[in-house]
Amino acid sequence: MGCVVLVCGVLTACAGSTGGSDCVSDYAPVASATTWAGLKDAMLDTVRWGRVDSVRVQARGHDVGAGDQDAVRVVDLLNRHGRRLVQVDVWRTPGGGWQAGAWRQCID
Repeated sequence: MGCVVLVCGVLTACAGSTGGSDCVSDYAPVASATTWAGLKDAMLDTVRWGRVDSVRVQARGHDVGAGDQDAVRVVDLLNRHGRRLVQVDVWRTPGGGWQAGAWRQCID
C-alpha cells in the first residue's frame, strides 16, 4: 500500500482541461499508483462515489477515453450489486505509472 498514492490536486494539475472561461471540462482525480495492480487496489479504496467492491475494464487500446488524456483503459467502479458507481479513464504517466480520473464534461 506504500506505493499507492491517492491523487488530489496533482492529477488536476497534470491533466489538461477544455472549455471557455466560464465552463471547464477536466478530470476528477480518482487514484494513482506505480503499477496496474496498485491502481486497481487504490480504485477499490475509493469512497467518493460510494463503496467500490469491484472494477471492470470496459475498453483497452490507444486513446479509448472520453477526456483529453491518452487513455489506455476505461474502467467501471462497481458496487456490491455490480452496478456502476462511476466510469473512469486510465492512462500512463510520463514516468511509467498509472493514473485514473473521471471526466467531467462542461456543458454550456
